[in-house]
Amino acid sequence: MLRLASALLVLLPYSPPAQAEPPPISSPPGLPAIVPAPQSMRATSISPSSGFSLADDFVTYVDGPEAAQALRDLRVDGPAGLPPGGYVLTIGETAGRKIIAIDGVDAAGTFYAQQTLRQLQQAKSVPGLVIRDFPAFGLRGGMESFYGTPWSQADLLRHLDWLGAHRMNAFQYTVSGDPHTSDVRWRDPYPAAELARFEEAIARARQNHVEFIYRINPESNVSPQHGICHASRSDLDKLVARYQQLYDVGERTFSIGWDDVNGRFVCDLDIQTFGTGPTALADAQTSVLKHVYSHFITQRPGAKLVTVPTEYWGTGSSPYRTRFAEQVPADVPIFWTGREVVSPTITAAELAQAEQAFGGRKLLIFDNYPVNDFAPTQQHLGPLVGRDPALAGSALGILANEMQEAEASLLSLYTVADYAWNPSAYDAQASWARSLQEFGGTAYPALRTYAEASTASPLHPESAPIAPLAKAFQQAWRTGGDLGPSGDALLAELAKVKVAPQQLRETLANPSFLRDSEGWFVALEGRATAAEHVVRGLRAKAAGDLATYRAERRAMGLALAQGNKFGRVVTPGVFDELTDLMAAPRGAPVIRHDSGAMSIFARGSNGRLRTAWQRTTGSNWEPFTDLAGITMHGQPEVLADRAGLMAAFVRGSDDRLWMARQNSAGTAWGAWSKISEGVVTDSPTVVQADDGGFSVFARGANGQLWTVWQLADGWSSLVPLPGITMLGKPEVVVGQNGVMTAVVRGSDNQVWVNKQRGPGTDWIGWIPLGGSTVDNPRLAATYDGGYSVFIRGTDGRLQTSWQTSYDGPWHAFVAIGGITMTGPPEVVVGNNGAIQAYVLGSDRRIWTAWQKHAGDNWSHWATVVEAFTGAGGAPAAVDSAAGAVSLFGLGLDGRVRTAWQTGAGSGWTGWADLGAP
Repeated sequence: MLRLASALLVLLPYSPPAQAEPPPISSPPGLPAIVPAPQSMRATSISPSSGFSLADDFVTYVDGPEAAQALRDLRVDGPAGLPPGGYVLTIGETAGRKIIAIDGVDAAGTFYAQQTLRQLQQAKSVPGLVIRDFPAFGLRGGMESFYGTPWSQADLLRHLDWLGAHRMNAFQYTVSGDPHTSDVRWRDPYPAAELARFEEAIARARQNHVEFIYRINPESNVSPQHGICHASRSDLDKLVARYQQLYDVGERTFSIGWDDVNGRFVCDLDIQTFGTGPTALADAQTSVLKHVYSHFITQRPGAKLVTVPTEYWGTGSSPYRTRFAEQVPADVPIFWTGREVVSPTITAAELAQAEQAFGGRKLLIFDNYPVNDFAPTQQHLGPLVGRDPALAGSALGILANEMQEAEASLLSLYTVADYAWNPSAYDAQASWARSLQEFGGTAYPALRTYAEASTASPLHPESAPIAPLAKAFQQAWRTGGDLGPSGDALLAELAKVKVAPQQLRETLANPSFLRDSEGWFVALEGRATAAEHVVRGLRAKAAGDLATYRAERRAMGLALAQGNKFGRVVTPGVFDELTDLMAAPRGAPVIRHDSGAMSIFARGSNGRLRTAWQRTTGSNWEPFTDLAGITMHGQPEVLADRAGLMAAFVRGSDDRLWMARQNSAGTAWGAWSKISEGVVTDSPTVVQADDGGFSVFARGANGQLWTVWQLADGWSSLVPLPGITMLGKPEVVVGQNGVMTAVVRGSDNQVWVNKQRGPGTDWIGWIPLGGSTVDNPRLAATYDGGYSVFIRGTDGRLQTSWQTSYDGPWHAFVAIGGITMTGPPEVVVGNNGAIQAYVLGSDRRIWTAWQKHAGDNWSHWATVVEAFTGAGGAPAAVDSAAGAVSLFGLGLDGRVRTAWQTGAGSGWTGWADLGAP
């Protein structure tokens, strides 16, 4: 008795029917939670006092005259006036008949009512019920719209089934890894086998009342040089032909994306046709839209079109947005992501502003959550938060862009479905708990523990339950407090966290999730194990047992190396802050404090050490101020001690080594003190030994490397490390075994290495590493305990040599070619163990190359931000606890500028001017 209705989505705005405030959703005892929550659910008196067992014989009416009559018999109004997807479901008894009556306003409504009935059937008994329900958002769905490899066909089909079961009705496909959507082959037809894959997916979507939206990005945002010539009839015909190919296998909703493009025309014809200026791109793009609309969409029954503009985020008006909105046909919806590309919050007021910017048009929300293509080392498993319930009053719909890991995306997508159906009843944490319970089944406890370690994202800057325990232990260490209570609490949580991945491997019957998440399982096991070694190691160090501390530090490094095998990151920032406590501090011009705020130091134009700082993480910078008292040569080295207090070391204008320290947290500094009478001829390098004492290294008057170190009652004399003469500034690192290793540029331009025989002992002597450098070397310590050296070669290119095993031999220098550079390199070891290199190119722009994971091959070089002209020298880089890098460079105008990543591995902001030191 199913009443047939069109399954095609209505992409035009609708408003929920005007009605009185719905009665509160009741949950009688024993009734399972209905998810998504119905708009109205009430118990009736038309039932036995003990409730109904749905296992009994019921007469079930689904749509048609019989269902309508059954509703009247039970004194329940029908679905007239409900929006698309609405339904009425009632359970009751009349004239001795037990009745279930379902009446949907359309076929989708009936389908959703059946999903609700399926949930009710899980209860042992239910009261008489009347559910009157409808979706708040017209369109609700997910998207395979990330940069990366397409999901498998099995995962895609499973996804479409899941969407229907959770009352979502849309899915957009435009993954960059399919070259036919946004890369070099967007003009080419699909081969038969690939087309058959789409035909199967489109059919499966229709079975689940899900509209499959197929998108092409003809400006080829992956390979812009292959983008469309907007004015070319040949290209337009090829675009229409591509859509026709999909139409022939059942596709009906098509999308044209203009997002993430550079806005540059690839053919002279476009310049001749559309000109230049702020509206030329909008004119070119909308000419394509109008062509597809008039020559394809309007000529084919059921076909519809949606689009993503180039300016798809933000709330302000612009010439592009005005022209784009004017030219796009009125019934073609426009996607919008919120005030940012990945918006932590989206409010109704922001939506209204964006609608105004697009000429008063209603917008579709393209929610870039839980997508992780901008942070591929992380999973985003937390619930949807920060979305105003009032958005449903205006937005055409909300589609969530998903992760490269299809099954893992469902944990968050469940909460999107919950929100999109009934945002006024949405409780993010309660919805997330139900998601984990449904997905995990008997594995729920382990899944929750794992998911809590994988929520960090722009929507969830807060961290896992382990975070406050880690912070308490960190604070106890910094203040010299008792490490017993805080350490015990942390170890107890770590024991639970560490075993969660193995519990999931053993109990979660979801091969796709387990396969895709294995890298993060390994990362969590490694990081939790490393954190256990931190607790035990710092307790040993506090007790004066440096041998045990070093053993635990070595074990920590090995655990991190094992956990980094796949280059994945969990709970970014939390485990990293713990392991940072075991790192031997090295001097640098920029210091990141525990709060996340930073301080920068440089020699000012007056010859004095000057500093600028942030008061809180991410805040504006205070102007540069003097650390008065002496003048200096070269550049400073600064590091923070156990208590977080900074110490600055410089080569004074008298060619002696000087130090100043903070007296207390904040900006109070003590007077400068001379730490050596010996002459030095270049900037110092400073490290902190395992026992907490500072050691300073610099080139002496005779060209050899000299060192001075702290004693219980002062400083040692300046002592040479004879054997070779050197140029420039040395690099020194304290290894996991407490041994110091020094690397220098010899006066013969070779790279030389020296190390202590043991912690605090004499040095073995200089050994040549080879290579030929024209600047200071840079030394990076990796988690497995080995070292990598980076130099600017005589050809101006970056070169590297590395230890092939812990404390083992060195590999010959290898060029990381592609660009030439000026000044020494800067390197950062990321949270996943991979190394990132930053250099000032010979074009005076800052360039970067990186590994995806530890030991991986190097990427091609990329500019960090175009608009920077460096004065020379290495850029300074410091990473946040969560792995996002901040860069600092000195411009030709003598002013310091900084650019930073918004997240680990993400894009870069523009350059901010910190002023002249």
